Amino acid sequence: MSIIHVSHIRSAILSRFESLVDLSDVANRPPDHKMNFLLTRSLAAFTIAELAGINDQIAASCVVDGGGDNGIDAIYYDAAEKICWILQSKWVNSGNGSIEVGETQKFLQGVNDLLEGRFDRFNAKTKAKTDEIMSALEDAAAKFALVFAYTGQQPLSSEAWIPINDLLQSLNDPSEMVEVRVMSQAELHAAVAKGALGDTVNMEVMLHEYGKVSDPFVAYYGQMAVADIADWEKFGQSLTARNLRRFRGSTDVNDGIARTLTGSPDRFWYFNNGITILCEKLQKKPLGGTRRNTGVFVCEGASVVNGAQTVGSIVQAAQNNSETLQNARVLVRLISLENCPPEFGTELTRAANTQNRIEKRDFAALDPQQQRLKTDLLLEYKKEYAYQSGEQQPRPEIGCTLDEAAVSLACAQSDAGLAVQAKREVSALYDDITKAPYTVIFNTSTTAQKLWRSVEIMRAVDSTLKAFQLSLEGKDRLIAIDGNRFALHVVFQKLESATLTDPKSDLEQAKAGLPVLTTRVLIDMIAKVTALFPAAYPANLFKNQTKCKELAKSLLAA
Repeated sequence: MSIIHVSHIRSAILSRFESLVDLSDVANRPPDHKMNFLLTRSLAAFTIAELAGINDQIAASCVVDGGGDNGIDAIYYDAAEKICWILQSKWVNSGNGSIEVGETQKFLQGVNDLLEGRFDRFNAKTKAKTDEIMSALEDAAAKFALVFAYTGQQPLSSEAWIPINDLLQSLNDPSEMVEVRVMSQAELHAAVAKGALGDTVNMEVMLHEYGKVSDPFVAYYGQMAVADIADWEKFGQSLTARNLRRFRGSTDVNDGIARTLTGSPDRFWYFNNGITILCEKLQKKPLGGTRRNTGVFVCEGASVVNGAQTVGSIVQAAQNNSETLQNARVLVRLISLENCPPEFGTELTRAANTQNRIEKRDFAALDPQQQRLKTDLLLEYKKEYAYQSGEQQPRPEIGCTLDEAAVSLACAQSDAGLAVQAKREVSALYDDITKAPYTVIFNTSTTAQKLWRSVEIMRAVDSTLKAFQLSLEGKDRLIAIDGNRFALHVVFQKLESATLTDPKSDLEQAKAGLPVLTTRVLIDMIAKVTALFPAAYPANLFKNQTKCKELAKSLLAA
């Protein structure tokens, strides 16, 4: 059946991309060659469109296939979801075979060159995406998905997986930054058969101890067994097509959901915000009668509009340990759109994803130290300090924010690990306001002077780093970008300790010397990284506490 499946895929991708894919660079090729390019590029665009959930015009513009492509056929950075899709495609007319080892190795070399900012090794199509790619490389939270798309039936060979796994092991230390997706004939045909990701989902939902809202719009709410939600994996991204955010994998929030699921499943209903599902049509089955202890509901055109991260975390947890989910339940709302105004679904989706969202930093508002610092900054320096959500962010010359204070104070500590944490995930600094690292940064000895001077020094160092970055290229530039918090930490260690704490110390004099000091630190840092960790990818190097502590020791000993 492989030939038939290939035919289905061919027909589907050509109908969508034949008029969109650029073939100007192969216009003079023989017809059969041109067709192969068209199919390969259309396959790349189709796969990107399906995986990233973007429209066909944008997907077609992602294709970089051609001479000098360095093994990469398509690139797309989703800035909202913070994921960069890098794809290699191969059209196999016979439907047999997969991507060869040599092709895989070429692609992986291209990926490595891309991650190190070596744009001189790519064609004009990829170079045109430099700003887009740099946005991904400069974002500490960005992740990369390497995609192999081909119309052959066979899986990638074990020989092909060896260099793939080697690269993953190298790049995913200490955190998982890169993943691999394989879209072979079966996966591609499944996507074609559905028409597009986001097709209608029809399903049945069993709610326990449920209630009903009749006016103005019909809705049901109740508890649902987490084990039942784990089965929603079969719907793929179709179920979250309307959600503002698709499942983002391993994030701070999602890891917390997973920990509750596996560690305290009986408390999951209490700790989780729940899931909201919009239904084009919603009907309760007669089963159970009028009793509200259990009800089965038929949901047609169902879509999760809030709770995609909860659903994804449940599915992921079930793959690792399904037994722990047996006693867990989650709050679920089912809302019918049958008699709603046309714009109701869109408005509900927007509101459900933007209202009443609590971030870790919000808990810092409960710490009396923050109010003390706000008062002291105002009285001593006439500076504003915005530490509560909703407060207007002050202009730099008249104040600072909680995040600025936390990052600068973290980098000022003698422990390089806190600078790593500030780069890796600022929110982790607020994990628990009763213990470290928060209490190391904010405590009774944290004065308004120390806070404000730390922020001013950070701003001056950042300004110098940004200016110097423009003169660098390739990996050196990425070291300057990804190592900004580490460089700030080293600068703080090289300053006189009294600079932050002694009112008599001359801050302006110290700031005047910062451009030279920062430049020297950065030059030394680039040299040390090259010598100590030549194969390390900068974005992960500066999230690795062990390596950064070794690097700091080497730099500060010089």
